[in-house]
Amino acid sequence: MKSLISPPALGLAFLLSASLAVAAPDRLQRPSPMSDAASRSALTSIQTLPDRQVMVGDSGHILLLGADGRVEQAQVPVDLLLTAVHFADGQNGWAVGHDGVILHSADGGETWQKQLDGNEINALLNESAEGEVKRLLEEKAAHPDDSALGLALENAQFAVDDAKAATAGGASRPLLDVWFRDANQGWAVGSYGVLLSTVDAGRRWQYQSRVDNPDRLHLNAILGLADGTLLIAGEGGRVYRSADNGAHWQTPITLGPASIYKLLALKNGNVLAMGFGGVLFTSHDTGATWQALVNPVKAALYGGQQLVDGSVLLAGQGGMVLYSDDGEHFKVWRSSSRLPLLGVGQMSASQVALIGSAGLKVQSLAELKEHLQ
Repeated sequence: MKSLISPPALGLAFLLSASLAVAAPDRLQRPSPMSDAASRSALTSIQTLPDRQVMVGDSGHILLLGADGRVEQAQVPVDLLLTAVHFADGQNGWAVGHDGVILHSADGGETWQKQLDGNEINALLNESAEGEVKRLLEEKAAHPDDSALGLALENAQFAVDDAKAATAGGASRPLLDVWFRDANQGWAVGSYGVLLSTVDAGRRWQYQSRVDNPDRLHLNAILGLADGTLLIAGEGGRVYRSADNGAHWQTPITLGPASIYKLLALKNGNVLAMGFGGVLFTSHDTGATWQALVNPVKAALYGGQQLVDGSVLLAGQGGMVLYSDDGEHFKVWRSSSRLPLLGVGQMSASQVALIGSAGLKVQSLAELKEHLQ
C-alpha cells in the first residue's frame, strides 16, 4: 500500500462503455500498476465502509480513503477498467469490470483476488445455452404445434450462436454492477444481458437465464432490498423485478427509452432509479410501480448516496450534484471542473468524497449546500 497524490482524466464514454473490443489477455494477468497519480485517474464506483471509502476505476485501481483524508492504493491482480464495487460488510467486498472480471476482498479492500473472468463466463454461457436448447427440443418434440415453444427454441439457438461467438472473441464481456445480500449470496450483471449469481461467496458462479431479456439488452445496475426483492435496471429503461430473491422474475417494466445507470435504496424504503438524460424515478413499493421525479437539469445521473442525516446526493454529467432533504425534491450544485461525477461517499458529517473522470475530490458539505440552486 502507498500514499497517493495525482492525474489525468478519461472521457465519460470510455468509463461507461460496454465495449466489446477483443480483450488483451495480459490485462487479466498483469497487476494493476502502483501510481502516485491513481487518485486523479478515472474512478467509477465508491462504497462507504465504517472506517474508510473504497473506490475502483481505471487500470484496476482500487483506492482506500481514510477518515483522515489519506489515500492508499491496494494491490490488485488485474490491469483493466473496474466498473463497480460492493461490500456486504466491513470486510467482504467484490469488484467487477471489463473482461468479465470479478475480484474479492476479505480484509476491507486492502488485498484482492480474482474469482472469475470473461473466459469462464463464456464457458458458463455455452453450458447454459446448450442445456436450454436440449430442454426445448425435447418439449417441442412432445408439442410440435406449440408456437411459443418454437419461438423460445429460436431464441435459445441464437443464444448458442452468441455464446460461441463470444468465446471466439475472448474475455470481452464487461460486468457493470455487483451486489451481495450477505457474505455468501450475491449477483453480478453486465453487457448483453449477463446475470451471474453465487451462494458461496463467489467461489463458484452460475449463469442465470430466468430474466425476460430475449434481446440481451445491457444490464447496468442491480440492487437487493431488505424484504428479499431484487431489482435490475439497464438499457432501454427496463427494470426487472424478483419478489423472491431471484428465484423468479416478473415481466419487466419499461420506464422510458433512456437507459437506467443506477438504483439507490433509501432508508424510508423508497428506491430511486436514475440514468441517461437526467431521467429520475422513485418507487414506494419495492419496485412494483414507479413515478417520475422532477430533475432541475437534464444531465445524465450515474451514482449517489443517502447521507447519515437522511439527505440524498446524486452525481452526474458536467460535474453536477443533486441534493435533496426528502429524496424527491432536488436542488443543484456544480463542481468547478464541470467534469463528470460518477459516485458519492460520505467521509464524515461535514465532508463527502466525489469521484469521477478526474478522480477523487473531497468536498465540504457546508460549501455544497451554500451554493445550491
